Amino acid sequence: MNTANRNTLWASIVAEELYRSGVRTVCISPGSRSTPLVIAFAELRDRFADFQILVHIDERSSSFFALGIAKVQMAPVALLCTSGTAAANYYPAIIEAYYSRIPLVILTADRPPEMRDCGSGQTIDQINIYGKYVRYFFEVGTPEIIGFRLRYLRSLISRSVSIAVGKGDTPAGAIHLNFPFADPMPPVLVPDDVPEDLALSSPEAMFGNPSGGAYSQVIAGMRSLGTDTIATIANQIISYPKGVLVVGVYDAPVGFLESVRRLARATGYPLLIEATGANRRDEIGHYDSFLRSANFSKNHVPDIVIRFGAMPTSKSYLLWLQKHIGCQQIVVGSTNSDPTHGITQALNVYPVSFCEQLANYLENYAQSVWQDKQWRLDFELAESIAEHAIAESLVGIDELFDGKVYAELAKILPEDTYIYVASSTPIRDLDTFFHSDRPVTVLANRGANGIDGTLSSALGAAWGCDRPMILICGDLAFYHDLNGLLAAKKYNISLTVILLNNDGGGIFDLLPISKYENTFEEFFGTSHGLDFAPIISAYDCEHILIQDWQDFRDTLISSLNAKGTQVLEIRSDRKRNKELHFAIWNQVIESCDRNF
Repeated sequence: MNTANRNTLWASIVAEELYRSGVRTVCISPGSRSTPLVIAFAELRDRFADFQILVHIDERSSSFFALGIAKVQMAPVALLCTSGTAAANYYPAIIEAYYSRIPLVILTADRPPEMRDCGSGQTIDQINIYGKYVRYFFEVGTPEIIGFRLRYLRSLISRSVSIAVGKGDTPAGAIHLNFPFADPMPPVLVPDDVPEDLALSSPEAMFGNPSGGAYSQVIAGMRSLGTDTIATIANQIISYPKGVLVVGVYDAPVGFLESVRRLARATGYPLLIEATGANRRDEIGHYDSFLRSANFSKNHVPDIVIRFGAMPTSKSYLLWLQKHIGCQQIVVGSTNSDPTHGITQALNVYPVSFCEQLANYLENYAQSVWQDKQWRLDFELAESIAEHAIAESLVGIDELFDGKVYAELAKILPEDTYIYVASSTPIRDLDTFFHSDRPVTVLANRGANGIDGTLSSALGAAWGCDRPMILICGDLAFYHDLNGLLAAKKYNISLTVILLNNDGGGIFDLLPISKYENTFEEFFGTSHGLDFAPIISAYDCEHILIQDWQDFRDTLISSLNAKGTQVLEIRSDRKRNKELHFAIWNQVIESCDRNF
């Protein structure tokens, strides 16, 4: 404990209690008002080899970097910044953490109350600055060195981390603690600031939990349903033979894929999985393509849909569900996740235990005669038709086309690779064109579906894991977070970035607004004409302009085995990309319409 003055002791207790509560990484941005906490973290790192500090000049990049670490490690990560607008730059990542249920511990330094609202520099109102997007907020108060206040501080920190990781009454997400500090900021000795007998008079305050664990511990179990409720849901399923299981955008817990596959067998329902939901093997993965078929979507009316994770990215799936809005929907693990506003049962339950309970009940108490085997066979046939039509179309495309990138990746990527995919067109193309037989984990910032912070998130995830990582992003997402490349240089992070550069917002070319040529390019296409190569080189990252498909394959394999960050840029034409997308979708539609 640093007992130079009240600020240093206060900050030392904060740092130690964060560590005891499970925080092993903190991302710090420079500033004066946060000095006591910075010093405390630096001293903590000297004590514990597994405690990591990463310094980012840009707070927005820092926050998304932390989010990437927390996502890949499934563990809380702390963020620290100085007072003023520095804290505002965390907001986009905090919103993403709220919707994606990612545990972040936000620590903002602040001026003491007497220096607020009086014209003092670098001072804004930081109270509840993040609104409802944090799971918990607390104004910590200025340091006061008495036993009761220090015990309160330890209790506050440990409880707050428990809330961040979802052990409280809310899902995981960001928590915000605001720390006002008066001078002095450095660890200068202030006589009589810390009582000499504090360790004797209040050992719990000074040393925390004697066991070495968190001061206030929250122990949480997994929510499960009672037998009667499971029986009711099982009887619904037996009454509804034409059902589907759907896995949308989802950071799936351990054991989920095996349990949901077992449930699919027990129900006889086709299992639709998007690329960000789980690793697809024999499941239905081309549903976005074949649900574009008017004949298939009209003639296949679901009785019931059981969904895990957020609503799938697929627009054709959403339209199919809206067209048959009378079907019963069951959303597992979320209480507010149905943008169709259909007839919905929301189950606040642990998904793995739900799948196991329901599968076990159906296997033991229901005969499979109720299953509609033709229903499932139709989905499997449509899957086969779409897969064949897409593969056949791609074989004939020799030019550099965004969609073919994902099909090539499916052939090349080794098992246990991570893919971080940007929002907008990349995540949709991944769902359509990437289908690998090897286990590959997909990560994406799909809480708020934004492109901000994509590069920093992927760099954070790459830093936080020991497996190969690639990022697939468009040019606008890449441009939006160029500051994030400083972390790649500073921490020598190994990441392969596939930069799909079609000079603007390619997603809009696929939308109806593209027909309005007079306004489209200025307000939606937003061509920028940037040459990214010198910018990438400025951060000591390697830039490689891909010439053809063989060049792409060779360069990708080389990059996956290299150290540092390489950016593989693939340039294409937006209008040509649009033509090829629609040609492939039309081929799928025609093939499905003929068969259904």
